[in-house]
Amino acid sequence: MSQPKNLVVAQSGGPSPVINNTLRGIVEMARDCQEIGKVYAARHGIEGVLREELLDLSAQCPDEVSLLRYTPAAGSIGTCRYKLLSNQQEDFERVIDVLRAHDVGYFIYIGGNDSMDTANKIAQLGQARGLDLVGIGGPKTIDNDVGDTEFKLIDHTPGYGSAAKYWMHAVQNANEENRGSCPADPVLVMQAMGRKIGFIPAAARLADPHREMPLQIYMAENPCSLEQLASQVNDQLRADGRCLVVISEGFDVGDLG
Repeated sequence: MSQPKNLVVAQSGGPSPVINNTLRGIVEMARDCQEIGKVYAARHGIEGVLREELLDLSAQCPDEVSLLRYTPAAGSIGTCRYKLLSNQQEDFERVIDVLRAHDVGYFIYIGGNDSMDTANKIAQLGQARGLDLVGIGGPKTIDNDVGDTEFKLIDHTPGYGSAAKYWMHAVQNANEENRGSCPADPVLVMQAMGRKIGFIPAAARLADPHREMPLQIYMAENPCSLEQLASQVNDQLRADGRCLVVISEGFDVGDLG
């Protein structure tokens, strides 16, 4: 039987409410896997690998690790926004050197699309440099945009469910605010995250499944002109005296932005 190899896990991008639960699952499963030795966490994502700031999660008490299930955000091991671009060969080589120095055979990067790509590139370079390295992406994006469009590989990404629930409550609260302030402010606009995909703004409909609110939802996937949008809002105002608009950050607003 070959000697166990160590594992490095890192987080990237904006944290989701359940990102630490993914981390917990990795640590607990690795503990029961004979092929894995120590589990290291890179402090503040890939930047922690570059700086060789690795935390030994294997040394943590199992009861402490289990608390990650209920720990929000990414404060436990930190995250980063640093991207390894294709032309940054020096950074890639540094990552491989650090992983080799710590006898790492498994690298897990929790994040969005860029993180999945980075994990793959690091694994490929490691193999090319003679390092037996497995790269794994841990999907984490509240936008729900990691995976295939048919949702056969990934039916949802951890974090989206929490974001959808948040928006359901946010729209319900905004509806009450709009109802109370409509004589002075008849239109209330809320912008939802999601540059290219509209799962979060679509979740606003959960607040009004019977379509009783004067709610309009605009997503990048279903574009319309500003003139059309204004016309539809005005129609809503004539019908209900107020309008609640949820719009995706990726919606094309033309000259406005």
